[in-house]
Amino acid sequence: MILSASASARLARVLTRLGAVRVAASQPFFYTSGWASPVYVDARALMSEVAARTEIMDLTAAELRGAVKEKGINAVVGVENSGIAFAAWIAERLSLPLLYLRKRPIGWGMQAQLEGRLPPDARVLLVDDVTTDGLSKIAAADALRRTGTRVDDVLVLMEFDVYPRTAARFATENLALHAVTDWAAIETALRDAGNLSTAQAEMLAAFTADPVAWSIEHGGVGE
Repeated sequence: MILSASASARLARVLTRLGAVRVAASQPFFYTSGWASPVYVDARALMSEVAARTEIMDLTAAELRGAVKEKGINAVVGVENSGIAFAAWIAERLSLPLLYLRKRPIGWGMQAQLEGRLPPDARVLLVDDVTTDGLSKIAAADALRRTGTRVDDVLVLMEFDVYPRTAARFATENLALHAVTDWAAIETALRDAGNLSTAQAEMLAAFTADPVAWSIEHGGVGE
């Protein structure tokens, strides 16, 4: 679920202006999850743009502040390596401890995958950049839960919100997914920018209408 329509539209425009939304010319993009897609969103491009980064992090923290207080979230955990920087900026604005979750455990013990110190009765916000079908975020939350940490909330800068079963997966795992923007807003920003060719516009429309069929037709996974 996006944090707000205004923040969603703003981030979509910023990412489009920065050239962070890449539209395939001939060969599709293949995500680590196996999906084939005509678009790749490099949200990490935001890290190097100080003014844009500051604006979006301020907006995100402002939108989150009420939920953080209501739910008793008392730490922020970034996913290595794509989520660490964003987690740090959010933690700073919310005056919360920062930790990061390694992709793989190093050493021994329940916290071999977690770097940093958890507060007592930890209830954390897990942060990453982008999610497609949600599986990697659910795996990260599961790794945190195995350390005894309570995690009910995941924040990403962008969720596609077009892949089937994603919402059901998060619900089954008792996880709330919060996103600053989604594919619908980004597609709108791309069209408004007026830089799409007719072929690209038609390709994106076909993807939006049925991302599963588009992926399978271009050599990617299905459901």
